[in-house]
Amino acid sequence: MKFREIKTRLENVLAENEDWLCELALKIHQEPEISFNEYKTSELLVCQLLNNGFKVKTRLAGLPTAFLGISRKDKSHPAIGFLAEMDALSGLGHACGHNLIAVSSLGASIVLRKAFPSLKGSIELIGCPAEERGGGKVIMNNAGVFDHLDFAMLIHPSNRTEIYKLSLALVEIELVFIGKSSHASAAPEKGINALDALVQTFNSVNSLRSRLSGHSRINGIITDGGKAPNIIPDRARAEFWVRDESLDRALEYAEMVANSARASALAIGAKARVKIRQELAYAPFVPNRTAGAVLWEIYERIGIKLEQGDEKAEMGSTDLGNLSWRVPALHPTIAITPGREVAPHSVEFARASASKQGLEAMKKAILAMALMGYRVMTDSNLRKKMKAELREKRKLK
Repeated sequence: MKFREIKTRLENVLAENEDWLCELALKIHQEPEISFNEYKTSELLVCQLLNNGFKVKTRLAGLPTAFLGISRKDKSHPAIGFLAEMDALSGLGHACGHNLIAVSSLGASIVLRKAFPSLKGSIELIGCPAEERGGGKVIMNNAGVFDHLDFAMLIHPSNRTEIYKLSLALVEIELVFIGKSSHASAAPEKGINALDALVQTFNSVNSLRSRLSGHSRINGIITDGGKAPNIIPDRARAEFWVRDESLDRALEYAEMVANSARASALAIGAKARVKIRQELAYAPFVPNRTAGAVLWEIYERIGIKLEQGDEKAEMGSTDLGNLSWRVPALHPTIAITPGREVAPHSVEFARASASKQGLEAMKKAILAMALMGYRVMTDSNLRKKMKAELREKRKLK
């Protein structure tokens, strides 16, 4: 079947469904839910899957909001997975556009299935909680949720449209300092100030920055600094995120942060409880360039203007990184703020995620993903090449 005929069939089905898809994206935007609490969002997506003939499994990997929608009764090959990220940012709502990601992946799954009901293989929508923090896909990946897939993808809203964007490994650290409370004015000498140990840790971490490589990042916040100014804090808590292009280096820097905390506590007689969450570490994302070349052509043929820049510019982190070392995967972007540099994780980006431009970009993403899904499912040579590329990258890891 020629590209034009495939595209026309998908466009016709999309046109029949675009109104309710846009309404759903706005509804999710209006009711943002943070990591591991995406109950309403998950329910809305599952409801639409059931309404459109998908078989649904819930509570994947023991996660209450994770789900799998399958176009067949059972998993079959070739199997493609469209990933629906669902969580919002605390205090900012959908300032990373996950409402658009969730619905574009849902739309691609439904449109592809309806346009080509006899397509051999399995079209799957995988509901993925806690991308922003907590590593939902890391947990699901460790549980083997994605192992059967031949290909996985999502399209992420951004301020520019690119096929390739690399990401940093990420390691989370929790620090809790235990001191001794006392009256801050009448008897400060009888206390042990846990906050002092925490502040000193921040100072020590700042002194480590000269040892970091070019794309390394250490960011921290204080989540508990005491109860009142007239009480010597007997407990203080902080969270640090350590990032680097290499997971091994990120873990090395995380241990430096941990040592800074232990030394700061020891210096004043406090105790430091350190938790490096290695089991939830995000691996750096590795794009499948064989698949990327196909998607690049699709973008161009359906009129999506590419603005591919430096793949290492403005890198963040994603738990799709872990999945990308197990299954051929793509994490392209699409602009929802054309002509404007609007940073993700901002109030302005949250507004853009519910804008007319955002919804139009979502519809383009649905078409692009559906076309990509069709190509992967009908081209066995492409699947072989994608898997061969991933095998080679694993050898070099």
